[in-house]
Formats: sequence, structure tokens, C-alpha cells
Amino acid sequence: MRIIRRRPVVLWYAVTRVLILLLALNVLPYFNRGAITGDVKLYHQWLTQSFDHGQYPLDDKKWQYPPGAAAPLLLPHLLPGSYYVLFFLMCLVADVVVLVLLLRAAERADPENPPKGGAWLWTLGIAAIGPMAYGRYDLVVTASAVAALTVTLRSKRSTAVARGVLIGVGTFLKLWPAAFLVGAPKRRNGRLLFGVAAATAAVPTLALELFFPGVLSFLTNQKSRGIQIESVFATPFLAGKWFGWSGHIENTQYGAYEYIGPGVSLAGKAALAGTAVGFGVLLLIRRRAAVRGGFPFPAMLADVGFAAVLVAVVTSRVLSPQYLVWLLGVAAVCLARRETLMRTPAWLVLGAVSVTQLIFPLFYHSLRGGQIYSGLILMGRNAALVVAAVLALRALWRATGPASGLLSGVLLGEDRRDGAGLVQDEGAPLGREVGRGGVEHGPERVVDGVGGPGRVGADRLVERD
Repeated sequence: MRIIRRRPVVLWYAVTRVLILLLALNVLPYFNRGAITGDVKLYHQWLTQSFDHGQYPLDDKKWQYPPGAAAPLLLPHLLPGSYYVLFFLMCLVADVVVLVLLLRAAERADPENPPKGGAWLWTLGIAAIGPMAYGRYDLVVTASAVAALTVTLRSKRSTAVARGVLIGVGTFLKLWPAAFLVGAPKRRNGRLLFGVAAATAAVPTLALELFFPGVLSFLTNQKSRGIQIESVFATPFLAGKWFGWSGHIENTQYGAYEYIGPGVSLAGKAALAGTAVGFGVLLLIRRRAAVRGGFPFPAMLADVGFAAVLVAVVTSRVLSPQYLVWLLGVAAVCLARRETLMRTPAWLVLGAVSVTQLIFPLFYHSLRGGQIYSGLILMGRNAALVVAAVLALRALWRATGPASGLLSGVLLGEDRRDGAGLVQDEGAPLGREVGRGGVEHGPERVVDGVGGPGRVGADRLVERD
């Protein structure tokens, strides 16, 4: 029965991945071969010119990755055969791992009727990005991140250790999974998760710094980058070109097309400020959840993690297609559980991803040339991502607010008004999916049954190890 329930998404997944692999391998023609192989060529160049000689490509400004990135780049190189073919196959394996993890997470959430949203979002989202998704190593990082959010072992302590290791591995590979730590639980298991993640990422990084001085230079390279034309903060210059802005677009030493001209430096500072504000709000949400109660630990890690990655992406000075792979992976994990608060933001991300190939590579030349139609597509994509980020923060804020401090009020979409009973809140993300038939069957009873008497139920779920 489970196989029958899975069959539609698995069939669609298989068809789309076969097509993507055939396009990546050039068995089927793609309208811009360079969009698929451009980064893989750069990886191979680093291997032959630096890694094969026992060095990191530290003199190349395009090297903007943590030292752990060497592992997935080297793996296909160590095996016999074509580097390109093996690299694409490695990405396919990572892609399959993500789907399997999502299906297993959905079955654990509801064995009788597993939620299908996560698997469908992942299937359709990567298909929308197309073969470019297999031309970057981000699928490998995303597989590690999804594993960190979905792994469940026999005890909470062992689960915290496993999740910490996987978050640390993801951070060692490409930094962004560190955003999940904003949603780590409090007390012993939270400290354990945080400590294991920090040690897993920091120890090998520091060891590599001793043997290869300068491997942390990627931080300087990232800091020096400008405003890439696809980023949210490029919008004023994109529109400004239509009205006579005097700046121009340049392919910089960092391997991206960036705006150069008046106001760009200010926009870069605004982007950094936006990141600080966004993560400040997330930290405040975390504090509100701990004090007033809010959501249980799994939602805190996945939902807050998704909101954190969204904030990082929309406030970044760079927004390449591979960033959308990160969002799809974490959004899919959220949709693998019905009680997620991220339903609307997750589907908005899929909507934004759907135009990826129109922006790059199809209309990229016209975008650089300042054409209005391609600019409007990009603006629409970025607007959807910004709205998704705002809605994600809003959902978490409301879930931890004084007026809706109980988990039940958020999940059921209920609001008390003038003591006259409960009124349905149209803006609630889940409607009545969780509660059925009254308080005795609702989340209040589930929450109050966790951890024993003596504490407020929702708060206990946040604080309890």
C-alpha cells in the first residue's frame, strides 16, 4: 500500500531525473551547454592546477568555499572515468538520497497517510532548475542538510549528536547549514547539538588551516563581493538602467556579473544590515518561543531553519541558481510534516524557482543588456522570495507571540476575541489539519501529556530535552 501511495511522485521523479541526467550528459541537447558545465570546468581546473599539486586554489578569487568543499570536488576525480560524468552521477545520487529521506520522514510523521508535499516540492523544484542543478556541488550539501533535519535515532541524545554532526558536515562543505542552529533546542540536547556541530565544522577547518595556511581566505573573498545582478538588492539598479542610471555591469574576478556604479556600495552595506536584522528577528523569535512556548523541537529546527536560510538568501549580495536548491531541500522537509508553519512560504519558493531557467540561462544576455521583459521576470522571482521570507518570519512570530502563545492557537488557527469563544483565523497556515473534534483531541492534550505535570505544555516542548 505504501508503494502504491508513493507511485505518482516516484514516477514523476524518475522521469524528470532521467531527462535531467540525459541533458547533463549531452545525450539530449540543451540550449546553453555552458550553463551546465561552466562550474564543473572550474572545479576540474582547480583539481588539475592546484589540488593535484597538494594545494588549494587560494590565488583564484573564484574560490569562495569552505575548505571542506574539496571533498565533493575531489571524489569524482579519484574514481576512474570521466570527471564530468562521475560528477553528474554524484549529484544524481545526492538527489535520490534527498527524496528517500523525505519519503521516510513523511512516513514517520503519519504512517497511515504520509504527507506528500515535501516529495512533490523537491521533485518539481529540481526539475524546474533543470540540468544546472547537476552542474554544482550544492546537491551534496543539501543532502547533508536534509539528513540533519530528518534523522531520528532511538534517543533524543543520540539524535542531537547525529544532527549536530550532519549540520557540522554541511557547514564544513558550504556554511549555510549553520543557519539551522538558530532553531536548536534549549538545555542539554540543544547545547549538545550546537557543540557537536561546531566541533565537526571547526576541528577539520582549523586542522586544514595549519597544513594549508590561507584556506579561510574564502571569507575575505565573500566579503569583497559586490551586488550580483540576480540578487534582491540589485533591483534598484536593474530598474535604474531603464531610467538612465549611469552605472554598468561587469564580469568581475569573482566569476559573477555585478553592478558597478553610484549607490552600489551603499546597497552592499544595506544587504549586510538586512542580514543582521533578519537574524536578529530570528533570535528574538527563539527567545519568545523559549519564554512563552511555541512549537515543538522538530518544527523549531526545520521551520526556523527554513526561515533562516530564506533570510540569508534574500539578503545576500549574490543569488545564483544553486541557492534555490538549498531552499527547496529545507522547504521540502517542512512539508514532510503536516504541522509545519511554513506551508505557504514553501510553495511560494517553488513558484519562484519555476522561472529559474528563464532568468538563467535563457534570458540572461538580455538581462545584462537591461531588457525590461527579463528584468520583470527577475523582479517577480525575487519579490516572491522576499514575500516568502516575510511570511515565514511572521508565522514564527505569531506562533510565539503573547496573544497566541499556545501551540494550539497557532496550529488550529484560533483566536480569542472578547471572551466570546473561538473564531477561525483565515491567515493560519494549517487550518484544522491537526485538531479534531475539540480540546480533548487537540494539541493541548498532546502537549500537556509531554513531560508530565508542573509546567505549561507548549513551553515544556521548547525547553524539554
